[in-house]
Amino acid sequence: MTTLPGHTLRLAGVDIGTLTCRLLIADLPPGSPLKELRSERRILRLGESVDQTKRLSSAAMDRVIQCLRVWKDVIDTYRVDACKAVATSAVRDAGNREEFLDRVKREAGFDVEIITGDEEARRTLLGIHSGLPASVSDILALDIGGGSTEFILDRPGQKPVVRSIDIGVVRLCERLLHHDPPSDEEVRQAREWVARETKAAVADMGNYQTATFIGTAGTITSLAAMAQKLPTYEPALIRTVMETLGPMDCLVNDWGLREGVVIDLSQKMSIGGPSVV
Repeated sequence: MTTLPGHTLRLAGVDIGTLTCRLLIADLPPGSPLKELRSERRILRLGESVDQTKRLSSAAMDRVIQCLRVWKDVIDTYRVDACKAVATSAVRDAGNREEFLDRVKREAGFDVEIITGDEEARRTLLGIHSGLPASVSDILALDIGGGSTEFILDRPGQKPVVRSIDIGVVRLCERLLHHDPPSDEEVRQAREWVARETKAAVADMGNYQTATFIGTAGTITSLAAMAQKLPTYEPALIRTVMETLGPMDCLVNDWGLREGVVIDLSQKMSIGGPSVV
């Protein structure tokens, strides 16, 4: 489907994450920011135990598919021009990912694209930039997911530098944090692991401290809510990342992969790419 000049697209994007699944339905007027019509997010823990077993559990797949069936009906009521569903770290790492994709197609009606860490970062960057003022262009973005964390250095006139590490809130908790609250030793090991991987990720990024530090995704926004005394809480280890990076303020941006998925879809449709996927 190729869109006509001046045509407002109505698109849906689904982000099937390790911890959280997200839905966005939005209108995308030409030359204007997307207009959110409906958004939902559900913590479904698709990636539970994947770090140990390298398989998606039947219970986790059932939870996600049940949610996707509901969302398919919601998307249909909005009469969208196209829809795109993507899956990230948990599905990438699972040995039975084809079983999951087949079930999602058969039971919920979605063709799901498994995206690489680099592609996840590229689309996340599309979403981040769309939610920033035009004056903010030199950025270091941090996207903490359930199974992985991406660092993205994006500077004008330069190719973005992307580094993905296999630490996310689900993977970290399952591997190291076995008590509630975690023991001092568990916290120490977690902080050391995060600091070590963060240092390695930014080692070749040069003077990244001069960039605007952008945080996106649920862990970051939950911390922002805590800082503002809002009634939302989710455990996070961004504090260790920021301590490792050095003295940087963090600009919180609620736009990320989910928004990038629909923006990327609109760009592909404008040049004659695929429609409903």
